[in-house]
Amino acid sequence: MACPNPVEAATRSLAATSRHGAIRIDGKLAEADWARARAATGFWQQQPQEGEPPRFQTEFRVLYDAEALYVGIRAYDPDPAEVRGLLTRRDADSSSDWLYVGIDSYYDRRTAFMFGMNAAGVQRDLLLFDDTKADDSWNAVWTGDVSIDDHGWVAEFRIPLSQLRFSSRADPVWGIQVRRVVQRTTEETLWTPTPRASPRFVSLFGDLTGVERGRRQRRLEMLPYVLGGASLSATTSDDPFGDAPVPAYRTGLDFRYGVTSNLTVSGTINPDFGQVEADPSQINLTAQEIFFADKRPFFLEGRDILRFDLDDGGGSSETLFYSRRIGAAPHGDGSELGDFSRQDANTSILGAAKLSGKTANGWSVGLMDALTAEEQAEVRHLNGAREYTIVEPMANYAIARVKKDVNGGRTSIGVGATSVHRRLKGTGFDDLHDSAYSGGVSLDHRSAADMWTFNLRLVGSHVRGSKTAIAGTQQAFQRYYQRPDADHLHFDPDLTRLRGLGGIGSVRRMGGTRWRGGLGFDTRTPGFEVNDVGFQRESDYIQGWGWVQLRDQTPGRVFREYYLNISGWTLSTFGAENVVNGGNFNSFATLNSFWRGNAGYMFNDMRVDTKRLRGGPSIRAERRHRTWLNVDSDARKRISASTSGAFWAVPGAQSRGTEASVSLVTQALSNLNVSLGPSFNHRIDDRQFVAETSDAAGENHYVLGRIEQVTLGLTVRANYTILRNLSLQLYAQPFLSSGRYTDYKEPDQPQASTYADRFHAFAASELEHEDGRYTVTRTDQTSAFSFDAADFDFGELRSNVVLRWEYTPGSTLSFIWAQGRSATHDDGQFDLGPDLERVLDAEGEHVVLLKLSHWFGA
Repeated sequence: MACPNPVEAATRSLAATSRHGAIRIDGKLAEADWARARAATGFWQQQPQEGEPPRFQTEFRVLYDAEALYVGIRAYDPDPAEVRGLLTRRDADSSSDWLYVGIDSYYDRRTAFMFGMNAAGVQRDLLLFDDTKADDSWNAVWTGDVSIDDHGWVAEFRIPLSQLRFSSRADPVWGIQVRRVVQRTTEETLWTPTPRASPRFVSLFGDLTGVERGRRQRRLEMLPYVLGGASLSATTSDDPFGDAPVPAYRTGLDFRYGVTSNLTVSGTINPDFGQVEADPSQINLTAQEIFFADKRPFFLEGRDILRFDLDDGGGSSETLFYSRRIGAAPHGDGSELGDFSRQDANTSILGAAKLSGKTANGWSVGLMDALTAEEQAEVRHLNGAREYTIVEPMANYAIARVKKDVNGGRTSIGVGATSVHRRLKGTGFDDLHDSAYSGGVSLDHRSAADMWTFNLRLVGSHVRGSKTAIAGTQQAFQRYYQRPDADHLHFDPDLTRLRGLGGIGSVRRMGGTRWRGGLGFDTRTPGFEVNDVGFQRESDYIQGWGWVQLRDQTPGRVFREYYLNISGWTLSTFGAENVVNGGNFNSFATLNSFWRGNAGYMFNDMRVDTKRLRGGPSIRAERRHRTWLNVDSDARKRISASTSGAFWAVPGAQSRGTEASVSLVTQALSNLNVSLGPSFNHRIDDRQFVAETSDAAGENHYVLGRIEQVTLGLTVRANYTILRNLSLQLYAQPFLSSGRYTDYKEPDQPQASTYADRFHAFAASELEHEDGRYTVTRTDQTSAFSFDAADFDFGELRSNVVLRWEYTPGSTLSFIWAQGRSATHDDGQFDLGPDLERVLDAEGEHVVLLKLSHWFGA
């Protein structure tokens, strides 16, 4: 059979049938209404043999009533016993047979709601946006069931209209797509043809007509919760806070209200994030902040509209809106003000609300506002005195995002803005911005033939605060205005505001089956700053890049598909300092055995390092090499593994590092999944920053050292699904890291052509070590200076257990136990046995919680 022309996909149409009798959601499709409904057939094979007739036939039907959409899918299979369905927790993407239905109820050809079930009846739902992107954190309340019979298997969906967003037109047309995955052969078929080489997905959906919704109803959903439990932490004997259990109780409410059929207000009052899994352990020896993804449900929902990434799809975590800023750990620390203190780990969110949706004429709207509380720490002294001190001021966060789709969804024009206001008066926080604003415009365009894409982002920022606050911003890692050899930067201690601009753009050839590529730029002025509610690592740079790809997705004798990529880049500061010129070659391939892997080599010709001395002068840099290899086994097997390894080297600085990790996954039972993920990292870096200090004459000194760091970690997960709606999850992560410093030095001639000539290495006679502190008396200088020894040993163990029962759709009862313990030492020697023993012997914190949440809605 010839492959249907993908352009004709939009002409495929199915009329929904009105439901007359009762429908029982049992996965049988035995009701007379299903027999009356028109069947949609003619599925198209996307994988493994694109365009060839499917081996397994599929058909589906659609019913509707005033409250819901019903979709019944028949998946024919000559060997029903081979149909695989793993019983997992909800939303887990397991190695199973799957059936999905996607509904573009906005009919904007860019956004869709995707609902899926595997052959065991496990539900998944995703939000598709910008035509090809997916957000699997989106959750809806719907029902479905499956059955296996002599002809294959059946999935039956009931999707409440309250969970969809649509226009109020009297004769609506929606987009629809149905996708089938056959686990044992990896065959994937779709109702409307969607070539893998096409940079489109939602825009290729077929049409669903005839859904008459009757009288419009307001949608109101409420999810109140009540939580109770206690935490127990071990303390010293003279700690007045003692080690008695601290009761924990909380109640709150999440709600959603349909202002119109396509605009929704959602809000949260006193939210609880107690079930959120802990962040992975890391040791950060850089000046940069580590990015951690937000896993809190309220902030995950609708993030597709609110997001304004500071890239054009390259996978960067930098963004104007980083939701973890809201409710983050307090900026202040009560332990610095007294002998003992107690404070909450996170800032309380008093309330937050969002308005999101899409209008009939193509406008996407997202508005959010959140208010966080003023936080106080209770501080006690050995003399019995007690006081309360503010550790976080009250703050308001606002985010707005508006986009307009034109040209049949091929072009999107948008604007975004954020603001932060803090109530600082009387709090003593003169190092925080009292207000911060950012905004930008975006343009995304896809050519008529789907071959080319054009993306542009222009952004700006404005922060205000005291002289102390703006001085801190000028001297922050992103810009280092105080750098003495940067003629284009000027530190002004009297400033009370700072502004900056940025731009990101690219042109890419994303269509075609063989060759792809692109050119782009990324730039930010030194004053650009969005970290009050965004996430930004760098400023003061101008970068250009290019990329070419050769790809082949036609299965052959060895490969099912492969990609070869070559890229190059150059980056300079606004002072015309050429920081780096680099290149990358990498490849990806999937074998016919379903093993896959990728490998690559990257070369960075580092010319100058403007950040190594953290505000000191720039220093001449060395060339850096990095190579890597990742291999994944066949994920369909009962036992599968993913391995990765990397090696980097800076030969000119006698520095190198090795990274390795393994993820071993075993499907011990059809309802029990266990994974082990050990990781190892060993690095030797001769240029590790240690300290900035000064001598009696006021002369600054920047101390570097040669560090040998060893890090070992293990992540253990077990998911046991007792019933579809009852699951037990276990998580544990032991983590050990040690670092030992030698060969302390400071730069004397940072621009010298020879590496050894750039530094003065401290001789043994120049160093005196006492009580964890080094004093340096150089033979060629009169003033001494000192710095703290930086050797470290850190160990940590985090674990939790979550028993979750969804006793009715959208309503859950959960039991949570979590514990964390850590131990530190300062000899810098990695010794697995003693290091692990110290962690296990450490007194930890235990938290036990019971949470009930009940969903009210249509």
